[in-house]
Amino acid sequence: MMGNINFEERNRRVFDSMPNVPYLGSIPQISKGNWGFMHIITKVAAVLFVPLAIYFFITYYADREGVALEASPENIDRVYTVNNGVKGKVTLPDSTIVWLNSGTTLSLCDDFHVKRQVNLSGEGYFDVKADKKNPFYINTGKGITVKVTGTEFNLSCYENQGDVKLCLLEGVVELLSGEKTIYRMKEHEEVSVLNSNVVCTNADAEYRTAWMQGKLVFNNTPMDEVIKRLEKWYGVRVVVENSDIYKSSFTGEFRSESIVQILELLKITSGISYYMESNEIHLF
Repeated sequence: MMGNINFEERNRRVFDSMPNVPYLGSIPQISKGNWGFMHIITKVAAVLFVPLAIYFFITYYADREGVALEASPENIDRVYTVNNGVKGKVTLPDSTIVWLNSGTTLSLCDDFHVKRQVNLSGEGYFDVKADKKNPFYINTGKGITVKVTGTEFNLSCYENQGDVKLCLLEGVVELLSGEKTIYRMKEHEEVSVLNSNVVCTNADAEYRTAWMQGKLVFNNTPMDEVIKRLEKWYGVRVVVENSDIYKSSFTGEFRSESIVQILELLKITSGISYYMESNEIHLF
């Protein structure tokens, strides 16, 4: 315990000092004709320089919608990285469109123009350009490769997530372990794959793709998964000081609520208390 600390006042002070993290995926693009106007506005008052500079940066890079293009390591053509707290959208050279959730990295192999192959760590919604002669491969880093020719699906394979989750909305998908096909999915199926063991259920597409609409949805979700998703969604670190917290689950749907509002609801529904230190949240 930390003595007689007024957590409510302490949390309020910490929260007031936390910067707002922009959701870049929802920012509209601005035409070139608006740049002159923006140039005038930045001269109105020196006190507005920082927020306007941030706005200028965001609108200038709006076509990347939150995706950072990093220097590529050997044998990798390009790397797209989306940090915690933001979402992103990219169009690949073959016209495949990928929406990337928070804390996700997508990389293209250097022979992509010959063999459509990418690596994913995190979560993405794929709208794969159809090409039966040249299938699209996604390496998850968990011993499972997804093979498609043209389809739409949501794929989750975060590093700190044990299994691979795939929700198929349209088309046909094959799951490979090495060169061997271990499962062939049908439309509206959802699978969880762990060590080549496949568990199949009916797809809950609305739940799996809620993040694309800017919604954070929990449906009797185990607390360890709740914590991981809160960390990525809000770009914070959560420290659990009482292991009994992991025995809980949580249900709720959020769109514009702050992390403090969610923590207060957790406090009411699950009896979980918290305090905040800088960018760190402690649960007890």
